[in-house]
Amino acid sequence: MRSPLFLVLLFIFILFQINYLSAQEAAPAGPSGGPVLRLGFYEMLHQTYWTEEDNTFYQMTGTNRFRGGKGYQGIPSGDITDIQIPDGISANVNTKKSADGNEHSKVDSALGRITDWLPSFSLEYIVPTNYLVGAGLGFHYTNTWLDDTSVRAATTGSDPSYDTPLIRMFTRFYMFSGSVYFPGTPTPKGIDFFFGFGLAFVESTYTWGIRPNPEIYNTYGEAFFLQKSYLRSSGILPMQRFGLASASDSFGFMLEFIRLPQRDVLENPFKNQSFISSEAYDAAYNDRGGELPGKVGMGGMITRASWTYSFW
Repeated sequence: MRSPLFLVLLFIFILFQINYLSAQEAAPAGPSGGPVLRLGFYEMLHQTYWTEEDNTFYQMTGTNRFRGGKGYQGIPSGDITDIQIPDGISANVNTKKSADGNEHSKVDSALGRITDWLPSFSLEYIVPTNYLVGAGLGFHYTNTWLDDTSVRAATTGSDPSYDTPLIRMFTRFYMFSGSVYFPGTPTPKGIDFFFGFGLAFVESTYTWGIRPNPEIYNTYGEAFFLQKSYLRSSGILPMQRFGLASASDSFGFMLEFIRLPQRDVLENPFKNQSFISSEAYDAAYNDRGGELPGKVGMGGMITRASWTYSFW
C-alpha cells in the first residue's frame, strides 16, 4: 500500500503544476526576491540502498535474508489512524513502543526522548543573492523504523521468524544543510530547484538478539529461548540533497532526494554477541562468512515528499 501512496503524492504534485501553469498568466503578481521561510511537514519517506550488500541489517548480521532487503517506506509522523496519546504524534514512535514498550527510551539520549514528542519536519530560510540563485540554510528532522521481519528480501515459500536474528531499529536523522535555489529565491505560484550539502547526525536505538531456533537447538543445544538486549549508537554522515518545490500563495509541495554515503557509523551489536556460540551463529546466520564488522553504515538514498508552508 505504501508504494501506491507514493505514486498518488507524485500524481497530486503533477496536477498541482498543471493548475499552476493554467492560472499563471491570470494570477496577480506576488512578492518576489525577498527572504523566504519554508516549513515542510507531513512527509512520506522511501529509503533505498546503493547495493544489495549495503542493507544495514545485512551488514550487521551477514544473513542472506537481508541481502537486497528493503529500507524504510512510510509516513513517519501524523498518521491519523495511529495516534496514541500520550505516546506522541509519531507513527514510528508508536510502532516502536508497541513492539518494545519503553525499553528503547531506557537506553536513549535526552535529545531522543524529547524528539519522540515531535513530528518530523523541515525548516529552510532562503535569501536572495547578487547572482542568479537564492541561498538558504535548512534543518530537517525525521525518523525511520526497521523490523527484521518486514525488511527481508523477497522470497517464496514459508519464512519462519527464526530465519534471521532479532533486530528492530529506530533511527533519527537530524540534518543540517546549505543549498542554492534556481532560478532564484522561491516566489508565490512558482517552482524552484535546489541543490545542497550538509551533515546528518544519525541516532539509532535497537532491540537485538536471538529468537528460539529449533535448528540451532537440535544441533548445538542453544537458542532454546528468546534472548535480547537494547543498545543506542550514533554518528555523523555527510549528505547531499537536491529536488524541486512548488508553492501557491502559502501552501506547496516539495520532492527531494537525500544521498547518504556508505560509511561505517553505527555500532554492530552482533560483532561480539554472546547469546549463542560463534560456531552456532556462523552456521545458522552468517551466510557471508568471515568476521562481522564492528560498525555498519546505511548508504543509499532517501526520497522525501512533503507538504510545505511558505512565509514570504
